[in-house]
Amino acid sequence: MRRRKYALTYLIALVFVSTVVFSYNEKHTLFDSLYWTITVLTTVGFGDITPHTVLGKLLFIFDAISGISTYVYLITSWQSSLVEARLERKLWKLTEANNGKSDK
Repeated sequence: MRRRKYALTYLIALVFVSTVVFSYNEKHTLFDSLYWTITVLTTVGFGDITPHTVLGKLLFIFDAISGISTYVYLITSWQSSLVEARLERKLWKLTEANNGKSDK
């Protein structure tokens, strides 16, 4: 759970920093830069706003890799928690069923 909080914090910080850097470097509004950052991090990449500077292109590469990695980590972490909870419930039911049989 703690690692998921760190990953979410990292993702929020990445969105904030990337938005500000892209806005300043590429001379776009903060809203357009936020839109660009979200589309890059989610790998949608419509292409209507594109970087033209070297720093903007490097930011794009970093954001694309970071976005994919962070999303994959969060999704697999969440999924493993669900599987673990389901296995614990099944184990609990089996334990209760075995305890009930041994009492008879």
